[in-house]
Amino acid sequence: MNARVRGMRGGLLKKTDYGPLMKAQSMDEVVEKLRSTEYAADIEAASARSDKKEEILSIALKNNLSETFARLWKITPEGAGPLLKAVFSNWEVFCIKTVMRGLARGVKRDDIQDVLVPAGDLDSGALNTLVTSKDVPDLVRFLETWASPYARPLKRGLPAYEKDGRLIEMEVALDKRTNEMLLDALSEGGGDAALMREWMSMKIDIANVLTLFKIRGQGYTGEGAAEFFIEGGKALRRQGFIELSAAKDNDALFDLLKARITDMSIGRALASIDPKDPLIIEELFEEALEKRLSRMASVDPLTIALPASFIYMKVRETKNLRLIGRARSFGMPEAEMERLLIYPI
Repeated sequence: MNARVRGMRGGLLKKTDYGPLMKAQSMDEVVEKLRSTEYAADIEAASARSDKKEEILSIALKNNLSETFARLWKITPEGAGPLLKAVFSNWEVFCIKTVMRGLARGVKRDDIQDVLVPAGDLDSGALNTLVTSKDVPDLVRFLETWASPYARPLKRGLPAYEKDGRLIEMEVALDKRTNEMLLDALSEGGGDAALMREWMSMKIDIANVLTLFKIRGQGYTGEGAAEFFIEGGKALRRQGFIELSAAKDNDALFDLLKARITDMSIGRALASIDPKDPLIIEELFEEALEKRLSRMASVDPLTIALPASFIYMKVRETKNLRLIGRARSFGMPEAEMERLLIYPI
């Protein structure tokens, strides 16, 4: 499996490949330049379905990602599925949150669909169905009908959303349930399971840090804040989480986190974030998770870390290309595009 994954990694764009794409003067030029890459067949297939360059790029990226993940599942040997599920679930949860946020804020369905990442059980067909939900409760009903494990935690947070439009209870309940399921699935096994448990601990720590930014200033008591804490991390304990939740502003929270958290990967992510410009905070933490997997794969290239790392690298490439395409469509300055891009490892 890992030999095949190394071959798949060889098809990913390199950092130097992004320069010409960023200098493209239009969406048309971005699409044309991608015809000389691994995306050529996807661009051709998408061009047969639409003559709008924005749609061509969106269709091509989504199809390429879906086919890549399907190929990865196909070559995954028996027993490795639950290990990769720990990574794929990250994108399943990302997609559910994205659809919920879009529905709650009245975002156009096409714009929601454009940023989704088909993965795991939420393939393109399932995501297309979720996007047709008329509102957030309707989305939860779809998941219930499918007997999705994500339905129950979302339903638990639904009363808070229906009362005042807050999504945080639903999102944190989703994170908690997902991490509990994955830790249970990884509770047994050899070195690969232990490796993924270590990575999951970091993922949980990051989820708790992101939750602190979301609930700060929302008037939660210490007891109320504790309800959002996810067990299983190593860098942040429940009592520390409660104390940090009382930070008076984002600057103070950043300073406290930097002083308390000793995990170097999370610390580097915190150091690169501007408290006054939190636009890409989730993406920078995601990059930290990607780097941890990449280091694990370098230390022992025969473990599950290699395909797990590849999943993150492929998603990162898709996000970067989507960003470049939209930036060209809306005339974003190249310096701003450069700031938002996160290059492959």
